Amino acid sequence: MRIFLPFLLILGFFISCKSDDAEMLEQKTNSYDVYVSGKENNQFCYWKNGIKHNIATNSSESNPSKVFVSGNEVYIKGRYGYWKNGNYTTYYQAAGMTSSDVIDIFDFYVKGGNIYFVGYTWQPTNPAPDKYEFCFWKNGVKTLLFKDTFTYNDNCTITEFNSDVYVGAQKKLSGNTNQGYFKNTTFYPITTSSQNFTEIISNENNVYFTSFNFYKNLITGVQTSFTPTPTTGGYLPALDLNDVYINGRTGIYYKNSNLIYSSSPSPIIRDLKVTDQNIYMVRSTLNNTEFKIYINNVETQAIQNTNFDSAFNNITVVKL
Repeated sequence: MRIFLPFLLILGFFISCKSDDAEMLEQKTNSYDVYVSGKENNQFCYWKNGIKHNIATNSSESNPSKVFVSGNEVYIKGRYGYWKNGNYTTYYQAAGMTSSDVIDIFDFYVKGGNIYFVGYTWQPTNPAPDKYEFCFWKNGVKTLLFKDTFTYNDNCTITEFNSDVYVGAQKKLSGNTNQGYFKNTTFYPITTSSQNFTEIISNENNVYFTSFNFYKNLITGVQTSFTPTPTTGGYLPALDLNDVYINGRTGIYYKNSNLIYSSSPSPIIRDLKVTDQNIYMVRSTLNNTEFKIYINNVETQAIQNTNFDSAFNNITVVKL
């Protein structure tokens, strides 16, 4: 793995020109902690400001993904469980379930030390459709959203805003599958041009539902359309105060529906976060043989994946 320090090089240049400017730049780059989840040589880990921290490697997991920071705790989403400060807990354990139950979790979220995850569960001995339950959990306490033989919502997402839980998902209404979102336990269908994208995200100011060709502020009700690219969708958007960023994946992204090109030798944008108009990206080559971290289009970290045993997966930024 290589770590680049472009800001320090820039800092050295400015010192020779103007010490006040250098001091301002140093303060800016030292104002954020950057966390990246992934693996190196098949060892699961995360990086904090480029320094690697190993976490428990579980044979059932393939890649640590979403990373959250709450106080001094670092949480990382897995497919079958999650890590807290490097220690692994299965969703079975977190939900207090027994081995006779089946659980499949699709999304995970942490805020204020509260742990949320959403998915479905069933008991094989119960008759259909009662044995199929689509639910979310908060700190291990289950909330039922609906029962149906159709409960598979692999693209569903979960967030929390002003103590309300929002889940972007699909649900059948009058026999037809509808995309939309739950606010707590009430479902609100949204027309999504038959595209199976139900991303939902929040920050301290807003909560948004985003789909293939629009995003909607669920607080104000304002819906904004944009012209999608073939690869838009399936990637969680990013919020920065009142600005909405949509990942277009192939070297492009949208800011408030405006298309922006972001050229790089690593064309695939795998994750995108924005804080104070600073843009953080996880990018990769087309064949996934190299992953890189970019901050404002400057490469800061890279990892080789020639043996397909290393990757950067998700990035998050904490303002100090």
